[in-house]
Amino acid sequence: MVSRGRHQHNEINAALRAIRKFEWLTVVESHNGHRWGWIECACGDPVQSVWCTPRNPGNHAKRILRWVSEHAECAKNEERS
Repeated sequence: MVSRGRHQHNEINAALRAIRKFEWLTVVESHNGHRWGWIECACGDPVQSVWCTPRNPGNHAKRILRWVSEHAECAKNEERS
């Protein structure tokens, strides 16, 4: 059993720890079916799902970090306003 706030796969857990450092991203943990939770951006774009049991945890972690890098522009827009 994994404690709340921590993902069961180390690669995804490391990606989530990195994301929690950004103020413009929110990690929402909501165990609902196969979805562990999701990541919200301040810009209001659709959320990025975080799955409990992805087929390949390493690729899922890379996909999450790629989504974060695509939303880096949102952080710059937040700082300007």
